[in-house]
Amino acid sequence: MKNKILVGLVIILAFSLFVCGCGSRKGPDSSSQQQKTPVTITDGKGNQVEIVCPVDKVISITSGASEVICALGAEDKIICRDAKSLFPATLAKIPEVAESSYKPNLELIIENNPDVVVADSMFKDDMREKLEAAGIPVLIYVTSEVETLPEMIEDLGTVLGKKERAQELIDFSNKYHDLIKERTAKLTEKEKPQVYYEWNKPYYSTNASGPAHHRIELAGGINIAANEPVRSPTLTPEWLAEKNPELIVRMSSREDSLEQIKELRQEVMNRPGLSKTTAVQTDKVYLMKWDISSGLRSVIGSLYFAKWFHPELFADIDPEAIHRELLKKFYNLELEDTYVYPEK
Repeated sequence: MKNKILVGLVIILAFSLFVCGCGSRKGPDSSSQQQKTPVTITDGKGNQVEIVCPVDKVISITSGASEVICALGAEDKIICRDAKSLFPATLAKIPEVAESSYKPNLELIIENNPDVVVADSMFKDDMREKLEAAGIPVLIYVTSEVETLPEMIEDLGTVLGKKERAQELIDFSNKYHDLIKERTAKLTEKEKPQVYYEWNKPYYSTNASGPAHHRIELAGGINIAANEPVRSPTLTPEWLAEKNPELIVRMSSREDSLEQIKELRQEVMNRPGLSKTTAVQTDKVYLMKWDISSGLRSVIGSLYFAKWFHPELFADIDPEAIHRELLKKFYNLELEDTYVYPEK
């Protein structure tokens, strides 16, 4: 009898050890810990940053990077964000620790102890130094720069353990950027329209050092303010009247309704210095929301530029349809808002 009891206890103990052993082998946390590796990333400012990858906790304080992170399928790794990171809409539930990269709450960021902070070029060097002193690596990118976007996507794919998905994003973006380059490559200077680009207030533009200038060039246009001595010049009505732009692009805010966009367009067209320009007289005044001028969706903004500047070269391209494709493929979302006006 005692032998039977002893045998039974041995069987139960052996079974328990087997179950526990299987459980420990299957535990996802322990396996992910073993796979973490220090990687040196060279960010958009040329800083070499060592990060233990893949990370689990990200603070993104620039909307362009936040959109890419979500498109990579890593939204669940964003623990805090800036006030402008609102796409996709589910980001709204994530706590804010910054108004923007220019105005972060460093104390809150340090308190949340992220594995990495992603910011844009408005993030100051002294802020970076404070976070690094607290043991928090920082990656900085120009999220509105067409040429450097693939590098940011590739880096974030490495940091988040999403390399294959990152390559899909890069391929999608490059496909259309390359298409624009190919079709505008043989244009002569005379065939390129003179473009007045206006930022977020009257007569406020960009010179050749701004990201918007590069998008204008990519799409086969000429930025009339390219040679101004400051990055974001405030132009005069008299100067604009003399330059006589053939096409006007005015940016509108993410929050603007369609009615507000229409009103803003009318205000631009009635403005001194612009009302008698070729752009207004030929009804080539276009409004575009910030949403499609930075990050992954900047390719959509570039396609609209190309279509507006050279409708004959891009007659077969429908930027809205490509926007729908991008949203469905990478965010599983439908296109519901209006991002440009007029749409045709």
